[in-house]
Amino acid sequence: MVISSTWDPSELGLRAVRTLLTIVGPCISASGFLPYMLATFRGTIRPRVASWATWSLVTGIATVAAFSDGAYASGALTAVATACELAILGFALHKGQWTYTWIDGSSQGISLAGMVGWLSTSNAIWAIVFSIIADFFGAVPTFHNGWTAPQDENWAPYVVSGAGAAVSFLAVKDVTVVSAAFPAYVAVFGPCLGSMIILRQRRARRAAAAGLPAAREQPAGVERRGVEIS
Repeated sequence: MVISSTWDPSELGLRAVRTLLTIVGPCISASGFLPYMLATFRGTIRPRVASWATWSLVTGIATVAAFSDGAYASGALTAVATACELAILGFALHKGQWTYTWIDGSSQGISLAGMVGWLSTSNAIWAIVFSIIADFFGAVPTFHNGWTAPQDENWAPYVVSGAGAAVSFLAVKDVTVVSAAFPAYVAVFGPCLGSMIILRQRRARRAAAAGLPAAREQPAGVERRGVEIS
């Protein structure tokens, strides 16, 4: 009996592990989005719709690009993220408790420019660079929200999605800029954003316990409830 030399038990095991990680990574990310979606639906937090609209567009395009290039680990991660982001965006719009300021508009403008560059280039590496630029500037309104009004944010989706992205990164077979850059970016940036929100929330709680006024720096003309553009 001759066993084919192309059959490698170790490679078969690695393939099974990568398949498992491809499934586990997006599941971890989704578990972080669920509390945020519930809080948005209940109206206990106020997501910046500019960020979630931009993120859903970026990850949606990234999903199509990843699956087209055979980068299934990255594609599965961004597909789950897109579905969760659209749900959060829908809940935020439905509740009608959102604002749109010059920070939202300018950051979205830069993000859209990044997406235009992404879709216009035929260079795969530049496409990834532009997609990361678009995603990063899409986060600016949320960063501002977390800094000035931390009680309106929740750290969970950012930290947990970073963990999910790290798992998805481990599932990448051939580590290249195209296949691994976006999961690596999310794995670093998500926890950084979430950690900032945690620290600002702790500071706000300490200030409240000491009887000091909360550091809420909403832009002029923005109300706590309802929709207002300034």
